[in-house]
Amino acid sequence: MTYTQQVKKELSILPINLKTSKSELSAILRLNGIYHLGNANGNTLEVQTQNPASARRTYQLLAQTYETDIQTNIERGGSVKIFGLHRYGIITMHKADEILLDLQLDPFSITHHVPSVFLNSQAKQQAFLRAAFLSTGSVNAPRSKDYHLEIASSDDDLIQQIMLIMNNRHFNLGAKIAERRNKKIIYLKTGERISDFLSIIQATSAMLAFEDARIMSDMRNSANRLANADNANVTRMTEAAEKQYEAMNFLRSIHQLETMPDKLKIVGELRLQYPEASLSDLAELVENQELTKSGINHRMRKLMQIAKELRATKV
Repeated sequence: MTYTQQVKKELSILPINLKTSKSELSAILRLNGIYHLGNANGNTLEVQTQNPASARRTYQLLAQTYETDIQTNIERGGSVKIFGLHRYGIITMHKADEILLDLQLDPFSITHHVPSVFLNSQAKQQAFLRAAFLSTGSVNAPRSKDYHLEIASSDDDLIQQIMLIMNNRHFNLGAKIAERRNKKIIYLKTGERISDFLSIIQATSAMLAFEDARIMSDMRNSANRLANADNANVTRMTEAAEKQYEAMNFLRSIHQLETMPDKLKIVGELRLQYPEASLSDLAELVENQELTKSGINHRMRKLMQIAKELRATKV
């Protein structure tokens, strides 16, 4: 089961709240609804989905909100793209026109904008977003490299409305819109925003699993960054020690190291004796003096400058 399927399964078993059920149906019917004219039983309303959790939620919402007769059908996908998947159809055999009128949904309109009566409270907006995700939403697994949650629609006005709700003062999710083939998608790209969205639509267990995985991933990334930083520091220290050793060896080869003041000569000789030691280690090796890493570094830089100048005169 994919992570998207886990989220939708959790959403599908939430108790039906009749105060917000029409807000959920407003999203589902606008995103996945199909209106059929004039068969033997009159006009019918069908919702198609490839997700069984979405189908179950739709069935429960229609049955409990409108107490209408509902039929279901399942078709096995035959195309290469959806082979092995099932397509679930939830069909209202009666009250199709009554339901559409109640939800203020015109099946022949080019836009499916949702009236404010279904969105005039935070609870209704949460229910609407929950149903929108159930209908056409998807989210990457929290252990994937890229965080991504999206909801798709071919209706520009509807996708704009979803974005406005996601970005309002209650939710402030920072959602954005992009175009993919013949559809618009509204998406979130940060782990924190996706976690907030899952909390808003009441996918609590999925949100906690997402947060656990995100925290572990962040800890691994932090550990890797620290390890990389340590490795880089070791590399820089090793390269610096090699250059210092070469410079001290040069000074010794031209008999200049022994003519240096004692405070410089001691540091140069320690570098030759301990070519891989850090400056802090060299500071501890100086006898009868209390030197810091900074003090050793200052003396070493002076020796390096002298070696550079002497090399220039030898050219």
